[in-house]
Amino acid sequence: MTYDGLIMAAITSELKAWCDARVERVFQPETATLNLLLHHGQLGKGRLVISAGPHSPRVHLTAYRQDNPPTPPMFCMLLRKHLEGAKLLQVEQLGLERVLTFYFSGKDDLGNRVIYRLIAEIMGRHSNIVLVGPNDKVIDAIVRVPPAMSSVRIMLPGISYEYPTHQQRMDTLSITNVQSLQSALGSSDSCLSQALVRHLTGISPLLATELLSRAHIPLDSSALDLTPQDWEQLWREIADLQSMVQLGQFAPSAIEGKCGALMLTHLNATPWPDSVNQLVDHMAQESSQEAALLQARRRLDSAVKQHLQREERKLANQEQELNAMKQDLDLRLRGELILANKHLIKPKAKTAQVVNYYDADLTTVTIELDPSLDATQNAQRYFKRYERARKGIPIVEKNIANTKQTIQYLQSLQDLLQRADSLELILEMEAEMQQSGLLRQEVQGKKKEKQQPSSPLRFRSPSGREILVGRSNLQNESLLRSAHPDDWWLHTKNIPGSHVLIKGSEEPDAPTLEMAAQLAAYYSQASQGSKVPVDYTRRRHVKKPSGSPPGFVIYTEQKTVLVEPKKYEPT
Repeated sequence: MTYDGLIMAAITSELKAWCDARVERVFQPETATLNLLLHHGQLGKGRLVISAGPHSPRVHLTAYRQDNPPTPPMFCMLLRKHLEGAKLLQVEQLGLERVLTFYFSGKDDLGNRVIYRLIAEIMGRHSNIVLVGPNDKVIDAIVRVPPAMSSVRIMLPGISYEYPTHQQRMDTLSITNVQSLQSALGSSDSCLSQALVRHLTGISPLLATELLSRAHIPLDSSALDLTPQDWEQLWREIADLQSMVQLGQFAPSAIEGKCGALMLTHLNATPWPDSVNQLVDHMAQESSQEAALLQARRRLDSAVKQHLQREERKLANQEQELNAMKQDLDLRLRGELILANKHLIKPKAKTAQVVNYYDADLTTVTIELDPSLDATQNAQRYFKRYERARKGIPIVEKNIANTKQTIQYLQSLQDLLQRADSLELILEMEAEMQQSGLLRQEVQGKKKEKQQPSSPLRFRSPSGREILVGRSNLQNESLLRSAHPDDWWLHTKNIPGSHVLIKGSEEPDAPTLEMAAQLAAYYSQASQGSKVPVDYTRRRHVKKPSGSPPGFVIYTEQKTVLVEPKKYEPT
């Protein structure tokens, strides 16, 4: 999400309506994020977010409530001491820099009325939130910066606070004519869009691109390439931006994760109908959900990979054990040959040369012996190994089948996790993994309500048949339970993927079957394939073995079609 100086100017303009509000509570839900609960006589209650987090530093009002830690951090306790009950007097932006100052009227330790400044420095990974006392001394900062971290700008309690410098940039709001704009941007041959960001305050790459687009200047132009008419047009766009800030008349817009306090014409953005605060809040919430989705997916995928590697090692060991047992089936013959030739075997012999009476050619066989045992005991030792192999082979074969089933289930989970596009689905899979013993269940203070499975995707075929696609194993199970025995069921052949259902007992027409098979291929591990085999059969021929993992089925009476995976829009 872009949070440039123009967006902060719009936020500042809207927050000025909240002057005279009182601070009811202060929370610190995250390491570098504050929530201030405000109460205004006319506007009612509001929640102000000030975040210095490195991934999404920002200031805005929010409609969302975050969970707070059980014990408030020290900086939160400090703000509660100084700001709870204080009145918001003024909100002021430093030029077009992303530095916002909140002036509060509060009380000191002696009960005297004093002015506190809460300063939000929204500067990427160097963002900070600083509380400054009436003597211009830093009371504390949410991110302390000792000399060991930075020799340029130290931020510790007790030092005199100074606002960040423009770093040789010109304040965009102070430019008065074409000449001052030319002086600010210089005469280098560097890209003009980069020069705007580097030499003017509050200009983001997105805003720079918009200004150049409005001025009809190619994005790869340099200051040396501009004609006097180009300079004049660019100055008019800067002047319009200045008027927008001075009058507080903004035109917020948004498109595909990008937003601006003005209409982003070069992106054909959609106008945002509400305030810039609401726009930033919406974008921040979307970004937060995407980050939470990505984090949850990585966490679950890591757990699945660990279990999958463990099961694959187990399978290799089981198959090695099975091969060894199959070889041990020949040991019965050795025991019988020892008994048949025991009169010829000398005591404490390590090997015995015996005639194989079961061979028509009466070949001689060399058999290894344990010299500490007599011939009969050696024979019994071979018989025991044979019996252990004979009885153990069916058990190991069953274990191998179970392990392969578990691997198949884990591979299906991997596929579903990669395709999950909502936090709801991820949390549903997390609950499934907890129930399956793949994840440890968290100890809850209160009993958690059972999560209802989310709904499958619904599609309509060209002939009007309803097609359902499960996107998690719980959805797949729900599809099977709710399906009529004569409905048609589809799944990619020997490839992890979603269950697909064609409703209705009639044989599906060619377009319906093709669409359902294409959906089965698209929502599978073979979504990037060219010709994907998809099995289809009636629901009555699909069975779920007792004790099998979620989403695992066996089926018969199937036919197979080859299709290209294709995405369709749900109804």
